[in-house]
This record gives sequence, C-alpha cells and structure tokens, in this order.
Amino acid sequence: MTTAPRIPPDATDPARAAILAGTGDELDDMTLMTAILSLALPASADRPRVAGRLLARFGTVGGLLAADPEDLAAAVEGKVPVSVAILLLREAAIRLMRARISQGNVLSCHAALMSYLQAALARDDVEQFRVLFLDHQARLISDEVLARGTVDHTPVYPREVMRRAIRLKARELILVHNHPGWNPMPSREDIAMTRRLEQIATVLGLSIRDHIIVGNGASTSFRQSGLL
Repeated sequence: MTTAPRIPPDATDPARAAILAGTGDELDDMTLMTAILSLALPASADRPRVAGRLLARFGTVGGLLAADPEDLAAAVEGKVPVSVAILLLREAAIRLMRARISQGNVLSCHAALMSYLQAALARDDVEQFRVLFLDHQARLISDEVLARGTVDHTPVYPREVMRRAIRLKARELILVHNHPGWNPMPSREDIAMTRRLEQIATVLGLSIRDHIIVGNGASTSFRQSGLL
C-alpha cells in the first residue's frame, strides 16, 4: 500500500507560503492578521473573527500595531496572548526602524528618524525625555531615555545629559521628548531648556543638532522651525 507524501503545513497555508516565498506584501490585512493570530490563538476558528474585530476597530494592521495598549487590551476582550503577540510585533517594528537610522549618518535620514520617533513615543501617555548621542560623523552611538515624567512635564537635568555624553564620547546630540496627545508645538519652557542645554554643550565642545517634539501623528523639529 502506497502512502501519500506528507505535505508540510506551510504549503497549504497561503499566508505562510507567501511569507516563505518573499511575497508577503501581496497579502491583504485580513489574511495577514489571521496568520499573526495563529501565534496566539490555538483554536483556528477564532482567528478570523478576532482578526475582523481588530481590523474593524483599528482600520489596518499598521493602525493596530500603533494602537494604545489600553485600547488594544479592551479590543481583544481579555485574550492576553493576543495583546502580547501584537505588542511584541510592535516592539520588533520599532527596533527595525532604529536599526535603519543606525546604519549611517542620522542627520541625513530625517524622514526615517521622524518615523522611528513617532513609532517609539507617540502613544506614550506620559512625557519622556530621551537623547540620541552621535559621534563626530553623526552616527548613532546610543539612544537613551534619560527621564520620564507626568502627562505634561518631564524633569531634565543638564548635568546628567552632559555627563552621559562625555562618558559615551559623543560629539553631537539630538534631544527628543513627547507631548502626550496631538500637539507637538514647543512651550516656552521647552525653548528655554533647549537654549540652556545648547549653551552648556557649546562650552564643552558639543553640539545640539536638534530638539524634536513628538505628538500623536505630528512632530516638530527645532532645527527646521528656526528655533535652534
């Protein structure tokens, strides 16, 4: 009696087959989301229903990955593995964006930098202050969160910023903080703090190349706005 050859599971799954063939960009969001849920939901019958509900709520896979964690938790109705899988994918996407700006001169890839900062900070519900430390060729040495605050304030300690820059042997700095919500316009305090840091950096032979404020969906560059 002849036994039929065993067919690998991936060969009968169009989503997995497309990913393995390098044609994943041809998948529609529903098919892609259903495949992603296979990593979190053992019951295959649940996946299309959950995928449809998530896409109805957030619009696209991209919108889902950018969703606020609290909104995501409510949408998955207690299915913690689904939330974890989506948040892991989001973190992987952010790290991919950071890797792209780490490959050369950060200042020459402004659009990629802004996309990365939007993904990393826009959904945070408290302010955070971070610094991108660059070498003399504007290559990324380190990207660090130096302070976290409240919904409308983050303490910034110039001494700690400069101490860290000297320790890393950085030559140039990009300051970044977020404004929870939609408004990325700098406050008077933001402008005063930036000028103070710029003055101290100049004395130490360092350069503040930009200060970027990230809102939900929009960002402001001090350099491009003529504030630096």
